[in-house]
Amino acid sequence: MKKTILVILLLIICHVSFSQDIGINYVNYISKNIVDIGENQKDFKSLAEIEACADLGDANCLNILGLLYKQGLGVQKNEEKTFELVMEAAKKEFPAAEYNIGRFYMIGLGCDIDFDKARYWLTIAADHGNQRAAYALGYMYFKGFGFAQDYKTAVSWFELSPWPMAKHYLGLCYYFGYGVEKDEDKAILYFSQSHTTNSDMLLKHITENVKESVAASLAKEIGETETKTNTAIAKEAIDKTTEKSDNTEPVASKKELKPKYFNGKWKGKLVELDWSKKEIVRVLPLSCEFTAEDNNVHYKWNFNNETAESTAILEDNALYFDKLNMTFDMPYSENPNSNILVSQLLSSQMEFKTVNKKVYLTGSLQTFTEEWQEPGPPMHIILKQTEEGDGDDLTAEELLALTDQKEHFITLYPNPFVNDVLIEYELENDATVNVGVYDFSGNNTTITLQKETLQKQGKHQYNLDGTTLKSGMYIVRVGVGNEMHSRILIKN
Repeated sequence: MKKTILVILLLIICHVSFSQDIGINYVNYISKNIVDIGENQKDFKSLAEIEACADLGDANCLNILGLLYKQGLGVQKNEEKTFELVMEAAKKEFPAAEYNIGRFYMIGLGCDIDFDKARYWLTIAADHGNQRAAYALGYMYFKGFGFAQDYKTAVSWFELSPWPMAKHYLGLCYYFGYGVEKDEDKAILYFSQSHTTNSDMLLKHITENVKESVAASLAKEIGETETKTNTAIAKEAIDKTTEKSDNTEPVASKKELKPKYFNGKWKGKLVELDWSKKEIVRVLPLSCEFTAEDNNVHYKWNFNNETAESTAILEDNALYFDKLNMTFDMPYSENPNSNILVSQLLSSQMEFKTVNKKVYLTGSLQTFTEEWQEPGPPMHIILKQTEEGDGDDLTAEELLALTDQKEHFITLYPNPFVNDVLIEYELENDATVNVGVYDFSGNNTTITLQKETLQKQGKHQYNLDGTTLKSGMYIVRVGVGNEMHSRILIKN
């Protein structure tokens, strides 16, 4: 009886549709909770019945049994067994299992993270009529999670899926012109067809002319006259400092930022971009104060009438913050119970840039939204110094010498992570490389992923099994010739 209840419980859990939930992170649901048991399920009475059915090679039962091992319901939890059983079902062209295997490759459940294999299995599942697979592919392309961000490709996958949230995202694309021409009538049609609370909220925003008020607010923020003491930043500076650098400067000549360079009070803007990083979504005032403390930077961060104060770590020209949360008002909130969203600022890749002979301290932010359990949208900070510090401020010549820096050399996915994480970097030329992971909390933990060896030009990947690592901060170091690149990794 106990096993029967567990099996029934799993079936109930698995049938809950993530498309109707409010305030969800679809990546989290896709990667952690949502699995597909297929349609037209038989009313299994016991675990033994499922096991016997799976032993006969039935794809449906193999898939369900694998998911029982994933949840640890009625059996000992075993992710490797989950992958093995579900893969056996997927090879029998069972669409639900094909979808699940695609998701497993996205998060490394019972396997290494592999986006190419994830895309392969999700595409097969979509071709075989799995609604979630087509929507999942569209969502990942829409936000650039795992795949190169591409609105047009996202739209093409959404159009293939009758899944309710696929209709919702088609509405978003037509409403804001993502990958298609703006068409409010089509947006309203898709929102109406979605029948989700998310779309109902967007329809409400349309009737209240929220877009017009947001546009007016944006125009006001970027139209302010820039002075030394206020937070205004010239529109040209916003445009140029949020552009992706095309710098091809050799790695060996990279300029290192020092904590003292940040000393002083700064004011400016936080700029949120769309997922393609091509359009400004909104511009918000921001002020902060930095004080060098040995190799760290103490900060006071004032945003949206909230002040946070702590110490950040400076590593490889990036500031890594300790539990710095920012509260955002959400004009297009899809949650009827709240119009705010809290994002944790994990890090900011810092650099100095000059526009029209004015020097700005800029940062490309990496954020994480706990409510959605996924990375936040692209954001930048653009700051200008408002007063002299204690004598350690840069001269104009020093500031100019530090402009035009590169983005992170190392890519981590996901970060923060729970179990496994993918470490990736790209070499411009053949080089001698070593890769290691070190505990940043003082524990004697060192993981060597690659001893010093000659590697070819191009992309290189490593999967780190972090299941046994303690929660905390780790540092990933990639030595390329005489140059060392670092990136902070957070284990939840």
